Amino acid sequence: MTRLLRRAGVGCAAVLLLITALMTQSAPQFQTTALAVQDASRERAVVEQYCVTCHNQRLASGGLRLDDLDLARIGDHAEVGEKIVRKLRAGVMPPPDVKRPDAATYDFLAKSLEKRLDVAAAAKPTFTPPGPHRLNRREYANAIHDLLGLEVDPAGFLPVDDTSDGFDNIAGALNTSPALVESYVSAAAKISRLALGHEMATVQKTYLTPSDFSQTKQEEG
Repeated sequence: MTRLLRRAGVGCAAVLLLITALMTQSAPQFQTTALAVQDASRERAVVEQYCVTCHNQRLASGGLRLDDLDLARIGDHAEVGEKIVRKLRAGVMPPPDVKRPDAATYDFLAKSLEKRLDVAAAAKPTFTPPGPHRLNRREYANAIHDLLGLEVDPAGFLPVDDTSDGFDNIAGALNTSPALVESYVSAAAKISRLALGHEMATVQKTYLTPSDFSQTKQEEG
């Protein structure tokens, strides 16, 4: 081999190294695919033996049909897959009065389906937004500062927020009541007067001018 490489030059050696590297990298992928196909066949065999006798097109026990369910694409039917896994993990299916698989078969089918469901969920993640929720007092004060440039003390306008596990910004804990809405309306009215340069309440101020203070020119303020 060494003499051949010397005669062929560095180019052939590089090609051989490249082919070897590709074969080394591709081997695990082929093995993974083969194992996936093997698992899918075993899953179908277990379901056909223990489940399809009841969960088929004719009987549809529990409103579930498994005779035409593609287990290899269980991620497309995640709700059904999760239901099957729960029943397997609880050991309630098949029913006690019929033939049941051993513990190893239970574990294999549950783990295999869980793996497929996890892979499908990771490939197409779904995020359900929590929806709008009201601001707590500090968030309200920060919003006023960002919008109007005013520093306000929210404790002087709004009641204390409910907390959940020590946090007062959890959407589920920030309930809204008629009294709270009135507090927000009142706070908006007072803060809008501040924004326009008006006082929030009638006040009296006394200005004392020193006797030697010059009144012949205007002073700042």
